[in-house]
Amino acid sequence: MTSVSWLPERLNRWLTVGRPVTYWSFWAALLRLVPLLAVLFVAVAFAVGEGFALRAFAPLPFVFVAATLGYAVRAFDGLGVLISLLLAGIYAFLLWLSGVGATLLGQPTPLLSVLAVLAFVAVLAGFGAPTLHGQRGADELEQARREWQQE
Repeated sequence: MTSVSWLPERLNRWLTVGRPVTYWSFWAALLRLVPLLAVLFVAVAFAVGEGFALRAFAPLPFVFVAATLGYAVRAFDGLGVLISLLLAGIYAFLLWLSGVGATLLGQPTPLLSVLAVLAFVAVLAGFGAPTLHGQRGADELEQARREWQQE
């Protein structure tokens, strides 16, 4: 990934996905955002309330899963697709079990719509991750398709 000149070097390295981009390095890069999101969660919980923060941040893991699913589909990585779908299913089950899922779906908020759009953009970003990170897009996609067909 190319450097962004206006970011401090340390932050720029922290936000950069290492090459070669793989399913697991993509997950690792996304999980590096968790501390930042945890700070935001605590700030929102403190400022507005824990219930609102929980409803606002609960769907966020689906954005991560959507991005990795998009990457796995693009790379014809069947195991990656399976892992992403299993994680989404397990997390959805936990939300249902805790009652948070029913609350979210029973009281849709504008934030839920924004997160749905973010999940869609995450799928597209995951699908285009190799291209976004300075790797050739069409050649890699063609090579992955050939490898998949040979299996």
